[in-house]
Parts: sequence; structure tokens; C-alpha cells
Amino acid sequence: MARRALLGLVGLALVGGLVMVLTRGGGYTVTVVLPNAGNLFVGSTVTYDGYEAGTVSDIDVKDGRAVVELSVDEEFGPLHDGATAEVVWKAALGERLVRVVDGDEDNTELPDGAMLRGIQREPVELDAVLSALDPATREHLASLVTSLRTTLSGREPDANASLRSAGPALRALGVVLREIGADGEAIKQIVQQFDETMQILGSRDKSLEQVVTSLAATTQAVAEQDGLGPTLEKLPPVLDRATRTLGRVPRTVEVTLPLLEELAPATYHLKSFSKNLKPLLQDLRPTVAQLRPTLDSLSRLLGLTPDLLDAGIATAPGIDATLTGLTPVLDFLRPYTPELAGWATNWGSAGGNYDANGHYVRFHILTGPEAVIPSSRPGPGVTQNLTPDPGSPVGQPWTDAYGSEIR
Repeated sequence: MARRALLGLVGLALVGGLVMVLTRGGGYTVTVVLPNAGNLFVGSTVTYDGYEAGTVSDIDVKDGRAVVELSVDEEFGPLHDGATAEVVWKAALGERLVRVVDGDEDNTELPDGAMLRGIQREPVELDAVLSALDPATREHLASLVTSLRTTLSGREPDANASLRSAGPALRALGVVLREIGADGEAIKQIVQQFDETMQILGSRDKSLEQVVTSLAATTQAVAEQDGLGPTLEKLPPVLDRATRTLGRVPRTVEVTLPLLEELAPATYHLKSFSKNLKPLLQDLRPTVAQLRPTLDSLSRLLGLTPDLLDAGIATAPGIDATLTGLTPVLDFLRPYTPELAGWATNWGSAGGNYDANGHYVRFHILTGPEAVIPSSRPGPGVTQNLTPDPGSPVGQPWTDAYGSEIR
């Protein structure tokens, strides 16, 4: 019975470890605390160095401040100590995004769930903008507003109809501006590279002119050839297929070359091995003939396999729901895995002794003055730790078992 209990506990620990690994898989997440999360929502864009690097995965409120969780793609993590997260405008339509600036690469890498320093600029109010204008500018602005009111007086329906018609165009423009704002760094690099290319072409204008002249002469000579037109019409599809085929060749060659290099020693001995294999193949013919009934049975078995797979697929949601329900229990028990393993090991060791009557267990009861004299305080030389770290009683403290919280 002790062995069965031990095996059961070990199996439970293994299942708990597997579920822990499965439930903890995912991307790289960090957290930032902001004064507020205005115009941010779950799914807002997270950028890194001008590129889209993730999304806002959760927004919570704690102590009157917004706790924003950012899910960063693995190719941009982990971040380094000193990294910051700033809320910036994504477009003029009010939506915002979170821009992540990494710390120095020589700094310590931040673990999953780390806290970043948040930056949020104060919004600029309209009265602050107007107060920054000089009196002459404010007077012209007031005159402009008055003229606009006079112009629109009596034409309000026409103006509303124009604004309604312009709505789709403005939305499309907003989408374009948002995409341009999200990919600003990439567009900047493309423009710089295009400018460098144009400078190179400008410095070689004479050589380029000679190339164009030679190409024009060659094209004219080719155009004078009879029967070339139908051939050229068939050429684009052929080139497309050839391009797709050649695009697969480098990856195939990269995989094949190491394999051929490893097969070289084996192919050297393959000739003698094939000679010795010929008698074996001759003797194998009767055996292959006897395998035909087995193959027929296997064919029938494969015919029943789809029904078996359908039954497995129907059972999988129930198993998934069961494992999902066990997740909180396993999360609670996970930090105490060393205690459970230590308890099972101690009981297994205690019950491992046996004599002529079978296995037996010895009990050694330890007591002291505190067990006899009731007292709310421990005696001299006795220390108590009412909140030990999980695993500390068995010498395997797990100090981060409580998770990452706001510090």
C-alpha cells in the first residue's frame, strides 16, 4: 500500500509539472503603471523602434492608477534594465499606442512579467494653446471664426451632408495615417535607401546612358526577329514557375548537403553490403507472401481508424475542460511540490524496513517543555517561522513562488 501511495503521489507530481509547463507557455509580457489609460484598450498596438512589436493584453486599476500589461513578441524580448514604456498618439483621431524603449544591451535582462517605468505626457488643453497666442493672432482667429459662422449661416444642412459624405474618406485617411505612424521608422529607412540609390545613379549617369542606349539597340534588333512575339507571350508563365521552383532550391540544398556529407562513410560500404543482402532478399520472398493476410487485416483496421479519431475528438473537449478546472488547484499545489515529494520519500523510507512478519514502520515522537507548558511565546533558543517559503522545510526554498507583483 505504501508503494502504491508513493507511485500515486509521484504520478500526481508529474501531471502537475506537465500542466504547469503547458499553462505557463506563451509570449513575453511586461507591466507598466500609468496615471490613466485614456484612449488605450486591450488590443492597442505596442511598438519597438518604430516596428509593431505586440499588443496591450490587459488593463487593470489599482490604487487609482492604471496597471497595463503588454504582450511583446518573442523576437523583441527580453528587454533590459532601464526600459521604459510611453503612451503616444497613434493618429489625430484620438487612438493611442504604447512605445517601448529598451535599456542598454549590457544591462541585466528583465524576466517575464517585469515592471517598466511608465511615461505619459500631460495633454495640451485648448485654452493653453489659445493663451500662447499673441493678441493680434487671437484677433485674426476670432475674425476667422466669425467669417466661418457667417458663411455657414443658413447652409447647415448642406454642411452636414458634406461632412456625412466625407466620413468614409476621413476614416480611410485615418487608417492610412495610423499605418504610416506605426511604420514610420521603416518608411524613413526606405526613403533613405532610395535617396542613396538615386545618388549612386546620378553619379553614374553616363554609364547608365550607355546601358540604356545599348539596351534600346538590342531591343530593336530582337523586335525585328520573326516569331519572337508568340514565344515572348509564353515566357512569363514559364518564368513564374521557374522562379517558384528555384526559390525552393536553396533551402533544399541547405538541408541536403549536411545529409550527403553524413551519408558519405555509409555509401562507401554500401556496395559490399548490397552483395550480402541479395541472398537475404531471396529468402525473404516467402515471408513477404505470408504477410499478405496481415496487411489485409491492417487495411481493415485503418478503415476503423476514422471512427476512433472521431471519438477521440469528441472526448478531447471534456478532457480540456477537466484540465482547465484543475489549473487553479495545480497552481496552488505547484510551489509545495518539494514538501509533497519529501513527505512521500520520508514515508517510503519509514515503511521500507521489514522482518519475518513483513514491513513495519517506527515512530519517534519528539516533545519538549512547550508541549507540556502552554505559552503564547516560544521558549529560550526556540525560533518560529509562521510563513516559510514553499520548499524551505526540505531544503529547497522557492522564493519566487508567490509570483510577480507590483513592488
